[in-house]
Amino acid sequence: MRPGAGVSPAITGSVVNFFAPFIRRPIGTSLLAVGLTIAGFLAYLLLGVAALPAVEVPAVFVQVQLPGANAQTMATTVIAPLERHFGRIPGVDQMYSNSSEGSGFVRIRFTMDRTTDAAARDVQAAINASAADLPPGLPAPPQYFKFDTGQIPVLLVALTSKSMPPDKLFDLVDTQIRPTVAQIDGVSRVQVFGGTPHAVRIELNTQALAAKGLTANDVSNALRAANVNSPQGLLSDGMTNMTVIANDGLREPAEFAKILIASRNGVPVRLSDIATVYSGQQDQYQAAWFQGQRSVSMQINKRPEANSIATAEAIRAALPRFRAMLPADAEVTPIFDLTQTTQSALHEVKVALLISIVMVVLVMLVFLRRLGPTLIATLSVPLSLAGAFVVMWTLGYTLNTMSLMALVLCIGFVVDDAIVVIENIVRHMENGSEPMPASLDGVREIGFTVISITISLVAVFAPLLFGNNMITKLLREFSVTLASAVLISAIVSLTLTPALCARYLKHDPPDRKPGKIEQRLERFDRGLLRVYERALDWAMHHRRIMRWQPLTLLIATFLLGFAVV
Repeated sequence: MRPGAGVSPAITGSVVNFFAPFIRRPIGTSLLAVGLTIAGFLAYLLLGVAALPAVEVPAVFVQVQLPGANAQTMATTVIAPLERHFGRIPGVDQMYSNSSEGSGFVRIRFTMDRTTDAAARDVQAAINASAADLPPGLPAPPQYFKFDTGQIPVLLVALTSKSMPPDKLFDLVDTQIRPTVAQIDGVSRVQVFGGTPHAVRIELNTQALAAKGLTANDVSNALRAANVNSPQGLLSDGMTNMTVIANDGLREPAEFAKILIASRNGVPVRLSDIATVYSGQQDQYQAAWFQGQRSVSMQINKRPEANSIATAEAIRAALPRFRAMLPADAEVTPIFDLTQTTQSALHEVKVALLISIVMVVLVMLVFLRRLGPTLIATLSVPLSLAGAFVVMWTLGYTLNTMSLMALVLCIGFVVDDAIVVIENIVRHMENGSEPMPASLDGVREIGFTVISITISLVAVFAPLLFGNNMITKLLREFSVTLASAVLISAIVSLTLTPALCARYLKHDPPDRKPGKIEQRLERFDRGLLRVYERALDWAMHHRRIMRWQPLTLLIATFLLGFAVV
C-alpha cells in the first residue's frame, strides 16, 4: 500500500502545510539546524558528569553520640526517645535504627510523595521536640543528613604524620584543612574520621576512691566546679568600670591533676591521688590506619549538580596547599577516587556511542547505495544528540551511565524517520517528479506516519516519566533523554531532511552506469529481498501454522524469563 494511503487528505494536507515553509526554505532551515548544533555543543560542555543520576529519595539519616554509653544505654535513653518523636511525622514509610558503644543512628524513609527538604524540616522539628527527653550529657544535638545519590563520596584522602600525635593531627585537619576543602567549588560536605579531638583523659583508681570514701560523682562534681568559664564581674570606683577577666579554664593534664577533690582528716585529696591524668583523644577507640601507620581521613562529597570529575581534579590541585599546613614529615594521599571508575565507565559508553553511529551510517550506505541520501539521513544523528543535550542541560541532568546509555539506544531510532522520508522522496523522483515537488509530496504522504510512530515510541516511556517509585526515578533521565532525542529526530526528518533533498538530490543521468561497489550492494540487496519473498510466500501458504506464532513466542518468552530468574 502506498505510504500514507490510509490517512485522510485533511490530515495529510495539514501536515504538508505546516512543514512546507521549512522545506521551501532550505537555507533558513539549515541555519536553524546550525543554531541547534551550537546550542547542543555548549550544553554538552556545561553538563555535569556523575556515575548515576541524582535521585531525590525521601530518606533522612540521624546520627547521635554519647561517649561512654554502651549499646543498651544508647538504645533505651537516646534512640528510643528519638524514634517516638520520629514516628509522629506524617508520611514515614520505614524506620530503622542501630545502637553501638557511644553512638547510634536512625534511618527514616518516607513515602515517595514527600520531598526530601520537607522531610528534613520535619525531622529537625522532631529533634528539637525530643531535646527534653534526651540525656543532658550529649556533647552535641543529633545531626541529620539527607540522602541523595548525587552526594556519593568522590574522594577519600588519608593524612599521616610520624611526628604529630593522632589527636593533634585530627584537630589540625578538622579545624584548618576541612574548612579549606569545603570552600572548593563543587564540594558539599567534608567528613573527618580516624580519630577524635584532643582531650585530657582521666582514669579513676577504684581502690583509691574506696579508700578515700569517694565516688565517681564526687570527682565529676569537683571537675565541673574547677573548670567553669563564667563572668567574673566588674570593678568600679564610681568613675570608671573595669571588667574582670580570669583565665580559669584548665587545659593541661598537670593542671587537672592538682584539682582538690575533697579533704579527709584535714588532708587534701587531689585528683592525682585517685586517678591517672594524661593527654589523649576523647574516644581512644576511634582510629584509622593507612599502610600500617595511624592516619586521619577525609571523606569528600560533591553537590548533586556539580561535575564529579572537575570537583575531584580541583581537590587534587589543592593538595599541595594542605601539605603546607602540616608538619614536614606529613603525607597527604588520595586512597579512593570514585571519579576514576566514573571516567572509565563513561569512556566505555562514549566508545559504544561512536561505534553505534559508525555502524548505523555503514548500514544506511549499504541499503541506500548512494552517498547523498546517506549523508542527509546521517545529519539527524548529531542534531538529535544536540537537541537531547539542550534538554538535559535545561532540566539539570548530568552525563551519567543512564543518560549516555539512552543516547546509545536512540541512534537506531533517530535515523529511522529520516530513512523513511528519503525513500519516499526518492521514489517520487524515480517516477519523474522534480526534487521540490517530490519532497513536498513525500512529506505529505509520510508525515502523519512519522508523527504517529514518534508518538507511539514516546508513549512507551510515559510510565517512566510519571512514575513515583525508586525505579522510575532512577530511570527518569534515561527516558527523558531518549524521548527528547526521538522527538527532535522526527522534527528534523520532516523539516531539514526534505529541505536538503529538495536542494541537493538530483535525477540520475540516463546514461549513468553504477560502479562495481554499487552493483555488488545492489546484488546483496536483491538477494536479501529474494530470501524475504520466499519466507513470506511460505508463511502465506502455511497460515494455520503461522497463526500460532504469537502464542508460541509468548510462551517461549515466559519460559525463558522463569529460566533466567
